[in-house]
Amino acid sequence: MATTYEVRIYGRVKCAEFIDKVESLGRLLNVDGVIYIYKDSVRILANFPNEKKRQLFKEIIKDLEDDDGLIKVEKIEERELNVYIEFPKGLNKISTNELEEINKKLDKTINYLDKISDALENQIKVSKEIRDILKDTFEV
Repeated sequence: MATTYEVRIYGRVKCAEFIDKVESLGRLLNVDGVIYIYKDSVRILANFPNEKKRQLFKEIIKDLEDDDGLIKVEKIEERELNVYIEFPKGLNKISTNELEEINKKLDKTINYLDKISDALENQIKVSKEIRDILKDTFEV
């Protein structure tokens, strides 16, 4: 089974054009994973089809700065994770906006679930009161 790698790219790389180029490169090399901007770097979690493509991926990333003066790759760190993560086909970017939107939706969902839970608790309380009243009424 393949191993998942984390690749961190440091430098002047946190721009949409760089992310798009790396995403395209990953798809070209049949790399499955996700790419996203993190605080101080661009991070990639990926499964590579073989060792040769993993090395080629890093070499081409380093060469991207030769094609674009706005990109400066200072350092690439890589570590093998002790786990295999199954990703959708291709290298897919995750934007901060998407993550924030997902978190907002989760917060709203939790809020609605809390309201539903409170309403159900009130309904149960009312039902018990009605049951007790009916029980007292019909006990003669």
